[in-house]
This record gives sequence, structure tokens and C-alpha cells, in this order.
Amino acid sequence: MNQLLKIIIGSLLLCFAQGLQAQTPYSSQNFNLNNFFNPANSGFGINNKVQTIFRTQFEGVGNAYRTIGLAADVALLRKNSYDRNNIFGIGIQAVSEQVLDGVLQTNAITLSLANRLFLDEAKTSHIALGISSTIITRTIDASKLTFGDQFNSGRLFNATSLEAVNAYPSKFSSNVGLLYTLSNEQTFFQLGGSLFYINRSTTQQALEKFDQSYQTLAQINFEKRIWEDNTIAFHADYQNRFETEFLYMGAVFSVPMHLQKENTDRLYLGCFYRTKDATIPYVGLMYRKYKFGLSYDIYQSNMALSSLRPHSFEFTITTNISHRVSDKLVSLFN
Repeated sequence: MNQLLKIIIGSLLLCFAQGLQAQTPYSSQNFNLNNFFNPANSGFGINNKVQTIFRTQFEGVGNAYRTIGLAADVALLRKNSYDRNNIFGIGIQAVSEQVLDGVLQTNAITLSLANRLFLDEAKTSHIALGISSTIITRTIDASKLTFGDQFNSGRLFNATSLEAVNAYPSKFSSNVGLLYTLSNEQTFFQLGGSLFYINRSTTQQALEKFDQSYQTLAQINFEKRIWEDNTIAFHADYQNRFETEFLYMGAVFSVPMHLQKENTDRLYLGCFYRTKDATIPYVGLMYRKYKFGLSYDIYQSNMALSSLRPHSFEFTITTNISHRVSDKLVSLFN
């Protein structure tokens, strides 16, 4: 049964993986991973930070899909930023995705640069433009899979459908993002969009002729202090990933864990929905310079009703590597 399951799932996932590029992770916590999804976020926020993601997807069908990601960004000349009308930011992101315990592995490293321009003297609003460049590598270990043409009269022999496809040539991607932000003591609003794979190209592979397609994302974030220091945050984004499009939206409620205003420790509770796919409860904790997030995908698709019963967990950590006092709302999206 396990062998048959691997045959079926392996074939399906390898077909799906024609569009798998690992440049931006498939995530249920997009709002916690802004550096991955828009290069204009580089150097944005109250503090310089490091973001990490650990995601296991479709656990009910074996170790079907795993994602690990790391991103870091820093604002240049931040010490004197309030004396400047614009700030430059740089960032780096690394993503590794594995299908079926490494049968297919995709790795990507991205370097990004952004410029933030303040639009008013109080510096409550700004617009940011970011660009980035990515190198992507992909490998397939055919020895871990079994296919139908390896059987002869019910016996297994060594030939494989995937001969000579253990490695794919590296690809380069150019990307751009735009971001508008309005922030004060009571409200945080953000509107942005990004476009990946600007240098669209067609390559001939051993398995298939793979046509790179644009990847687009549009997002909106809104957070409001509703009473005392409690806040409600709304996030929505539209993604078009390799001819698959979906809307991701939801809300997060946060409460302070201390009465002192200067203490930023908070508890987050929220829920999100990804159209035609899953409902995603979320719990988070801000403790000192760390923000932890945990989410679980409750699938609505036909796969969730099958005997496979897949499930997905995602854990994120955001680490503030510098601390800067601000009189503006300390937003979930910072």
C-alpha cells in the first residue's frame, strides 16, 4: 500500500512541481512574512529583523511537502532616519522546498534593495519601491520514486521514467514591488503589490518544456487600536502563482500582556481563509524581541474528504535584531 501510495502521489506532485519555484514560500502566514512577498518591504518597520518559516504540508500523505525559509533585512542609516526624507533598505531571503522527502528539492536565494520616500513632514506616510534578483536551483532524486513503466508483468525492474533528470539548470529571476504605508498612533494602513519573474523565459527540460509565468501579488493591511491597547488587524491578498489564483484574507485580534505601555509583549488570535482551499486558525505571541506564530490548515477541498486526510502546520519566528522606540502603532505587520 505504501509503495502504491508513493507511485500515485509522486506522479501527481511531480506534475504539480513543474510550476514550483520556491522564490516565495507557499504560506498560511503571509502577513508575518512580508519580506518574502514584496521586495519593497526591505528595511521597512520599526526594527531590523529576521524572519523564519517552517511549514509541513499534506502530512497525511507522508512527508509530501516541506518548506524552510529565512529572511533578513536592515534599514541603512536608520540612526538618523528621522532627519531624512528617504531611507534605503537591503534584504536577503532564502527558501528551500522539498517534495516527498527530497524527491524534488527547489532552493532559491534572493537579494533585494528598497527605497522608502516619506510623503509628509510628520513622516506618517511613505511610499517604497523595491527590486530584487533571485537564483533558483532544482534537483530530482529519481531513485526515491517508483513509476508504472518500471513494472513488467508485475515485476519491478530498474528502468525509470526520470532517467537523466537529476539536475536542472539554475534560473535567474528579476522582481519588483511597490508599497504605500500610512501609520500613526491609532491606525496602520498598507497597500502594495509585487511582480516576480519579469525576465520571463522558456527552457527545455528533460521532463517537460517548462514555461515560466509571471507571479503577481496584491495586498492590503489595516490595523486599528479599538480600546486601550487592544487592536484588530485585517489582511487580504490576491496571488496568481503559475496560472493558479486565489484570495487569502482574515483578521487577527491582539491584546497586551502587560499594562506598561512601553512593554510590547502581546497575544494574537486570528483566523484566515484561502479561497477554495482551507480555513486557517492562527495564534501568535510577541515576547520581548521575538514574535512567534502558529497556524493549521483545515482543508475544504476534496482531498480533505478522502482517506488521506492531509493536514498542514506552519510555524514562524520574527526576531527584532534592533530595538527602536516609536510613538506609532506597533503593528502586526511591522
